[in-house]
Amino acid sequence: MDVMSPQLMWIGTRCYRVNQTKMPGNNQEHSTDRPQAYVEEDICGDDDREEEYDIDLNDAGKFQTSFHVPAAFYALIIGAKGQTRQRLEAETKAQIRVPKQGTTGDLVITAPSRKSVAAARSRIELIVIGARNKQQFTHFLSVPLNKPQIMKRFVDFREKVVTKLPAAFRVDESLFQQPEKLHITLCTLSLMDNEDRANAAHVLQDCQDSILGPLLKENGPMEISVRGLEYMNDDPHAVDVLYAKIESPTLQVAADSIYEYFISKGLMQRKYDHVKLHATLINSLFRSTSNSDNVDEKEAERRRITFDASEILRLYGDFDFGKLMVDEIHLSQRYSTSCTGFYEATAIVKL
Repeated sequence: MDVMSPQLMWIGTRCYRVNQTKMPGNNQEHSTDRPQAYVEEDICGDDDREEEYDIDLNDAGKFQTSFHVPAAFYALIIGAKGQTRQRLEAETKAQIRVPKQGTTGDLVITAPSRKSVAAARSRIELIVIGARNKQQFTHFLSVPLNKPQIMKRFVDFREKVVTKLPAAFRVDESLFQQPEKLHITLCTLSLMDNEDRANAAHVLQDCQDSILGPLLKENGPMEISVRGLEYMNDDPHAVDVLYAKIESPTLQVAADSIYEYFISKGLMQRKYDHVKLHATLINSLFRSTSNSDNVDEKEAERRRITFDASEILRLYGDFDFGKLMVDEIHLSQRYSTSCTGFYEATAIVKL
């Protein structure tokens, strides 16, 4: 890491600097091989978030809060030989009780003051968010494009690319998205357990009430146009992913607002300023993985190939896949297939 340009972690409107450190020792309680993330004080303001948390007085007259943390992250909160938890307790003057591995329950923080409780919880949430960001994503927010007219045009496009191009520029059909799974990805999430998934579903419902409803009331039905091609890298002769461009100012506003809301709820870390609206058509990883098999991402990346998309872009760069009205947003489960052929939905909001 460049010490002059450290990693910054945003939670809502707050910015934190993250320093990577390696915890020494072997045979450590809840040890992990990964570097531990030490999160410094908020560099954009006071670390005072008392009003954001449910903090109550317990029977002993101390302030206390309890909240869910996926068991997969217990080790990072405890640290090697308990050092991370000890440091957090010393710095915040709070007691942190983490459920034992193999058990269920909330993490509990107790302290003589509300400020200490809030400080400890804030630090722990930062650790969890940083850890989530390193996991393979398990779910994604999607706008389904599996409408008959869109699928028909996509199949026509696939047929042209597979059979009509000169042999040197043809792309094998195995690299194409399945027509029934065409979608726009709004953002990706790593949801580690049932409570995580229930929380994400609740946050999406909040978005329907606070973001989507008012937006549609002001602008009317959300129409999108799926037209034109773009690719992910800089060389059209060595492309990893080819996708369709999405045109919809209203959906762009909705996507950016939903993204910000999920960040503010601690379910993802900020990676970009605006959501890139796109629908993946061809992905070289589709040859190495299937949409139903959970293949290790590192292994899949090792198998990744590129293809020459220059002729596709020349002939079909302005290909029109059609228009549609957005009527649903899904919290979709990765590597799944429902009875409709689309991804299994953990939650759906209807517009």
